[in-house]
Amino acid sequence: MDINGLKYFLKVAQCLNFTRAAEECFITQTAMSQHIANMEKELGFQLFVRNKRKVELTKAGHNFYNHISRLVENYETAVSSSQSLASGATGSVVVAVTSCIESLILMSRICYFKTQYPDLHISVIIIRPCEMVEYLQRGKCDLAIGIPHDMAEVSSIKVHILETFKPYVVCPGSHPLARNKRITPEMLFNNPISMLNLRSMPASYKQMCHDMEQLGLRDFQNIITFDQIDRMEELLFMSSVTSSLAIVPEYVISYAEGDLKLLELDSPKAITLPLGIGYMADASNPALSLALDVIRDNSIPLNY
Repeated sequence: MDINGLKYFLKVAQCLNFTRAAEECFITQTAMSQHIANMEKELGFQLFVRNKRKVELTKAGHNFYNHISRLVENYETAVSSSQSLASGATGSVVVAVTSCIESLILMSRICYFKTQYPDLHISVIIIRPCEMVEYLQRGKCDLAIGIPHDMAEVSSIKVHILETFKPYVVCPGSHPLARNKRITPEMLFNNPISMLNLRSMPASYKQMCHDMEQLGLRDFQNIITFDQIDRMEELLFMSSVTSSLAIVPEYVISYAEGDLKLLELDSPKAITLPLGIGYMADASNPALSLALDVIRDNSIPLNY
């Protein structure tokens, strides 16, 4: 079995017709049948059930198809991107983030990408969380990094979780709760809380409601205000100027300056806040896979 041989198998599995698959692969039907028979002999299991009326995948063949289709897709992507680099071609990758803070925590990986691939240009743009799906689908960006739940709801978008973070409460130093290093969810009652505006992101809003209930904040909608807050830095600013509380992921800690205090939540039901990266499953940009490999590389620490 080689890559071409695996492609023959995939074509038969897609057509479920040996003659048509052979024609599309530019080989004879006899050669195709012999190839599949040799493959089954080598594998030690039957790939297809064949009779005069139809061709069907066996259960083992269907499982083999699912794995091999991904393998061949990855192989073709690797060849395409490597050929682009070997030929000296230049390209670009546009990364959309939902705040300056997300771009800063990714800076070490972005810098590494520029070092490894100096001929490829990577740019970072800042968009609202509710725009991530639209920007990906319209080709305005190659990668979108932020709250992953709504991207994961779209079948044409693949999502990878970069990391999950503990939630913290931010408050100004003058706030009565600021003297505590750890607080319980009960201590948040009767205090206004600011959060990112997720009303136009159904999956993310639903997850936020679930998280708040897990923390014990069942009436949280009566104390939370969104105020059209779209970025983490706006959330920190709102907490500074209004003395409201804000619930933020752990990576924000390094960027909360001035008089702001960060308090760890002490709750029997712990929650985590994910940071995800989304990209179109059928993306044709050859530089995309290279950027993905670097940005998803856990051996390069995030800056927080």
